Amino acid sequence: MRSVTDISAPEPAFIRVAGVRHAYRGAPAPALDGVSFDIAQGACFGLLGPNGAGKSTLFALLTGVRKLQSGEISVGGISARADLPGLRAQGAIAPQDLAFYPDLTGRENLDFFAGAYRLDRAAWREAMARAVETCQLSEVLDRRAETYSGGLKRRLNLAIALLNEPRVLYLDEPTVGIDARSRRLIVDAIAALKAEGVTIIYTSHYMEEVEALCDGAAIIDRGRVVAQGSIREIVRAHGGGALELVFAAPAGDGLRAGLAPLGAVWRDEQTAAIAAADGETIARAVDAVTQSGAPLAHMNFGQARLEAAYLSVLGQSGDEA
Repeated sequence: MRSVTDISAPEPAFIRVAGVRHAYRGAPAPALDGVSFDIAQGACFGLLGPNGAGKSTLFALLTGVRKLQSGEISVGGISARADLPGLRAQGAIAPQDLAFYPDLTGRENLDFFAGAYRLDRAAWREAMARAVETCQLSEVLDRRAETYSGGLKRRLNLAIALLNEPRVLYLDEPTVGIDARSRRLIVDAIAALKAEGVTIIYTSHYMEEVEALCDGAAIIDRGRVVAQGSIREIVRAHGGGALELVFAAPAGDGLRAGLAPLGAVWRDEQTAAIAAADGETIARAVDAVTQSGAPLAHMNFGQARLEAAYLSVLGQSGDEA
């Protein structure tokens, strides 16, 4: 399979990760073991994998939080080995764990982090206005952040990351656990940033978001890249068939337990997706539904999308999503 650079950008790659290995003292296996991929400037790249696959370690290396042990990383021509401060200045991260002060207002948080970026007063005001507009926070700026809904907190998290106008934006599960409106707003904001030429590395377990936003992706499992390429290439190579089950009521424990051996991924309380390559898998799914007595609204089977390909890749590597 061709690399992401081959299909989405001319050489040289804007971000290059080559043979990166990282091990934690006392760990039985390395967190990263020979990870390599290239990313084009202005691309949105999905970094996918189950919890514990090594994504957080890779983010820490890309952002300069941790030093390289082995391999090479460069961002915009700046080597992580030669110029770690320069590497850090290229980007900003919106982490999965909310990174602001809950007892401050939204405005006070933005002011504080603008100061941390050492922006002068004019740049400070301009950057804050753009971040607030992008994340649609103007109506809640003077409320304390601890009073925000989950969606507003995620939007503030993203706004803080945008203050220094990064060339590279690292997004770690930016829409996890939020309402549909805020999720759509954040996805639209990311698409707009991509259109403006910001290079984005995106981790998420919502495969429909990755499929909508990303040009290419790498799937990491146990510290190794097990699949990479354009979204289309990954789906074609690993997709097979996709089975979608939609229930008339929220799924109970019995139904979830019955579908778990088939690798079911629950999109919400009433919708499950299964990578189904053959009729046997479909028959087993129908049997599990029948035995549970769950009210099935409808069932769809067709060409796989990214979620089914992702499940298939992890199944081949011996892990679960």
